[in-house]
Amino acid sequence: MNGTDTKSALLFPVPEVEPYVAAWREQLDPAARRGIPAHVTALFPFVPPDSLDPRTTESLARLLSTVDQFDFTFFSTAWFDDRVLYLAPAPDDGFRNVTRLLESAFSQYRPYEGKYDEPTPHLTIGDGAPPDELLRAEEALRPSLPMVATAKELWLMAGGMEPNSWTVLERFKLKS
Repeated sequence: MNGTDTKSALLFPVPEVEPYVAAWREQLDPAARRGIPAHVTALFPFVPPDSLDPRTTESLARLLSTVDQFDFTFFSTAWFDDRVLYLAPAPDDGFRNVTRLLESAFSQYRPYEGKYDEPTPHLTIGDGAPPDELLRAEEALRPSLPMVATAKELWLMAGGMEPNSWTVLERFKLKS
């Protein structure tokens, strides 16, 4: 993988919710069309794909081997302004703790390039789609809530802006 438009990210996949959100995400979230599954972001952007090396992945494996799996529930939808619809995990402290751990170990990579003091853990359903379509998705998802899940692993993924360009480079299992 090369080029300046490629990025990497550390993501918690949430396969438990895919049956409920996949069609909505494919329609409303550009990340889904790029091949990124339903997830909660731990750290984005991360090391540029061309700079990833075995030392980085070994450091990640050591660091993440100390993190326990944790359960969480999506009780509700929420919004960032009127342009991003998401599922809000509760409790969200497990996600916040892992992000802080990664940020302290890889301090040159701040979540969302430091745009937010305290990033909000979330699973995006739609980003930048017309508000009426986002509202339709929200209404359709409400009867499926709550959705229960377990954070069991973290994926290192990389890709670009093209459809289906993101791939899993490494999977890091959390301690069970």
